[in-house]
Amino acid sequence: MKQIKTYLLILLILTLCIGCQKGVESPGTEKKQDTSLERVKKAGALLWGADVVGGIPYVYEDPKNKGSYIGFEMDIANAIAHQLGIEVRLVIKAWDTLIPELQKGSFDIAMNGIEDTEDRKKIVLFSDPYYIYSQKITVRKETKGISLLADLKGKKVATLSGTAAEDILRQTAGIHVVTNPEIIYSYKDLEDGKVDAVLLDTPIAAAYGATNPKLKNVGESFGEGQYVIALRKEDKALMDAVNQALTVLKNNGDLKAIYTKWGIMDPHQKKIGLK
Repeated sequence: MKQIKTYLLILLILTLCIGCQKGVESPGTEKKQDTSLERVKKAGALLWGADVVGGIPYVYEDPKNKGSYIGFEMDIANAIAHQLGIEVRLVIKAWDTLIPELQKGSFDIAMNGIEDTEDRKKIVLFSDPYYIYSQKITVRKETKGISLLADLKGKKVATLSGTAAEDILRQTAGIHVVTNPEIIYSYKDLEDGKVDAVLLDTPIAAAYGATNPKLKNVGESFGEGQYVIALRKEDKALMDAVNQALTVLKNNGDLKAIYTKWGIMDPHQKKIGLK
């Protein structure tokens, strides 16, 4: 009997020890702490990646002040940084490299008319949406018979690579899609007669189609979507802070004021809480 009691006591002790070990993670299995918000606050700056080539009205070089940059996203970036109590620093990269450069750590956020596509969602975090866009067709001034997506069948249509517009064009049978790495090349190709039309987001079409005397925007916009800020998967703390800043800007009227200033405020923005 004594031996049985001793055996049971040893078994109990072993069970308790195993339970304790399960409750304590070994150093190699500890969850990595998210210091992303602490990192940017310690640095005193939010590094923002964007492309400024053909960047009107997003972010582009001020023609009156060389070396300085303006645009509605410049205003948003400054407003977010202000909410975080730091400054913003623009890191210029080509548009189609923004996500890879973000993942490499070249900057903290990417904001440059980035659409919340499913493919991107698999590899980066998305902020809450800050703008609702739609697609607009642009043609040469003399062009007739094009106003709908269906009218583009059998036509050469230029767009920016890696965009929702490219996805729409490729999903529509019969369209010859011509992609470019920069916005300006698509509209230049249209102006030069190399393509029959351009399909791009409404802010871009307003800046490059409506203002060009040789071109015109046609038809109703379609293919509504959202612009979001992209962050690295591990930077959830920073994403939460960015979302909180966006909420403040939406509620206090600052975001609406920015869009009104740049002529891109429209009824679509009600979907993100702007009135």
